[in-house]
Amino acid sequence: MKQIDISDCLIGRFYFKKTYNGNLIGEFSNNRINIISSESADAYIENKSDDFIGIYNTTWQQEGVPFFAKLTISYRDNTHRIYKLEWERNRETIFIGEGFVFENNLIGDYRDFEII
Repeated sequence: MKQIDISDCLIGRFYFKKTYNGNLIGEFSNNRINIISSESADAYIENKSDDFIGIYNTTWQQEGVPFFAKLTISYRDNTHRIYKLEWERNRETIFIGEGFVFENNLIGDYRDFEII
């Protein structure tokens, strides 16, 4: 198994709930903060399906600093139960993650490095 030094890596977890209007609301935490913070994401186009698949404009803050990114949610290859998430800013991927649905919430992890 390939080893990497994760001491400088960001590793986090999140949940999203989809609103009636197709937007996402949720919370997250990671190894660089000691609190649980909120995140919201507006759908690019109205999506009232129960699925989380889509492209969103997402907003969150960390230590009082606001962040904005494009969030793309798709299915992981060869499955329709595990989601792949990618947060992008200025056409550069800043976080990747995976998740699954439990009781209408998308629950998952995210990180700032490629899969080990």
